[in-house]
This record gives sequence, C-alpha cells and structure tokens, in this order.
Amino acid sequence: MKTRLFTAVLCLMFIASGCLENASQKSDAKSNTTTTTTTTDDNKTSDNQDKKTDDKKKSTTKNSFQSQGGKFSINFPAPPAGPESRIEQNKAGLMQLYTYSLILSDNAGYFVYYKDYHSGVITDSNTDEMLKKEADNFMKNCGSKVAKSSSERLEGNKGLSFSGTLNDTIAINMRAFFVGRRYYQFGTIAANSEIADKDSKQFINSFEIIK
Repeated sequence: MKTRLFTAVLCLMFIASGCLENASQKSDAKSNTTTTTTTTDDNKTSDNQDKKTDDKKKSTTKNSFQSQGGKFSINFPAPPAGPESRIEQNKAGLMQLYTYSLILSDNAGYFVYYKDYHSGVITDSNTDEMLKKEADNFMKNCGSKVAKSSSERLEGNKGLSFSGTLNDTIAINMRAFFVGRRYYQFGTIAANSEIADKDSKQFINSFEIIK
C-alpha cells in the first residue's frame, strides 16, 4: 500500500516511471570528497581543478548540481535524473514543467521542478496567495494537506516552506519560490525516515538562483 501511495506522489512530481526503476540513481552516503564535482543538466561534469573547463560550465556555486536552463543550483547527494518535462494546464493556461529527481528507493526521493507562468499572471500583490495555492494544490493532489508552513525570502524573492504527511508514514517537506514569473518547488518525500531530517533540510537550504 505504501509503495502505491508513494508512486502516486512521485507521479505528481512529473517523474517518468522509468526513473523509479533506475537503480543507478541510488545515492552513496559517502559521496562527499575533497574535490568538488559539479554536474550540469546536460549530464556533463566539470572538476574544479580542471582549468580547461568551458566557461559556460564552470561552477559558480558550492552545490553539486546546477541547471543552466533552470537557472538554479542545489546540492543533490548524487547526480539526479532529468529534466523530465510535461505540459500542465490550469486556470493560468498551458505551462511547461521541468523536473529533476533522485530516487533512493520506492519510498524516498529528492526533487526539484520549475515552471513559468505567463506574463502578467504573477504580481507582487498576489505572490503570497499564489504560493499558498500551489502548496495547497500539491498537498491535496498527494492526498494530504499542509500541516505547517512559513514565509521565506531568497534574494528578495517571496517563498514558502511547507510540510505534511501522507498516510502518517510518508513525510513531505517542500519549499517554493517565485522568481519573477518562474515558480520553483523542491524538497524531499520519504517514508520511515529513509531521508534524515537534517539531510532534507541540508538539501532544501542549499537551493540557489544562478545568473
């Protein structure tokens, strides 16, 4: 039952079913080394000791992963799969969504996704409301509800941290920001403490916007 529920949650994060079966995406808890390797969204890597690295691919962040297209970086514990993309249609119109995922097991994973609202939809006066709607809709679609939430700021951009549980066994911890009309959401979903709270927080707190 838990596996089916968790798979349903993953589908909400717009992850292709094949990602769930990719054993190569399991993380190594001892993956931290003295040499930082940055993975980009074209699946190439650049060593910070290699002076011949293309300038466009040089890491400007301490994080392990950066998306040039998504204009963000975050510290996945191992290289994620993605981007997976799909079209979402809601009251705001059609939007393309991009998802990166690191599936540790049938019951645990790290996720980032983003989408661009149409011009003029997101304004300074409605950003807080739209963040709340996104959080409420996400948790509702998961079969849960927001249990805790708090306002956030990232380089002056409004955000929201929110969390809840699914069936009292799966912990959902997310953070979201609007950067202009782009919506970012990222976090962890894990059952039975497969992702420690400190690891979830470390991942979520590592998110950065890159230029």
